[in-house]
Amino acid sequence: MQSPIHKEGAIIFVLFFMLLFVNCTWKGNLNNKITIKINSIDEKSKQRRKNMFDTVEVRKEGFGYLMKTFKVVGVYRTDSTGSVKINIDSTKINQIFVSGLHEYGSEMYYPGYLKNNQQVDIEVRSYKDYWE
Repeated sequence: MQSPIHKEGAIIFVLFFMLLFVNCTWKGNLNNKITIKINSIDEKSKQRRKNMFDTVEVRKEGFGYLMKTFKVVGVYRTDSTGSVKINIDSTKINQIFVSGLHEYGSEMYYPGYLKNNQQVDIEVRSYKDYWE
């Protein structure tokens, strides 16, 4: 005859692994990841900013009280061609900032706008142009 402690332990053990299995199969966040290519474009010449190695900051919409918050997902550096490939969540609002030496550009993308393997051009202009 088994004691009730072993039965309870077996039930807890089975429930633990069932919850672990269900949690692993419901990883919907991985299904929402898409890869995009961000190109840093000069506003005046409309050409890629080659060999400038701009900083690309990606922020994702978060939960905030009264106002939306945008938490930093990652900071990347463009390569010698003026572009960078990143993975983002396609179900959230994404803000992408590109900054270089005395230059800046940003865009906001809503859910459903960006597709997998899409190229995004962000125009970068001088800080002086923002104040004029």
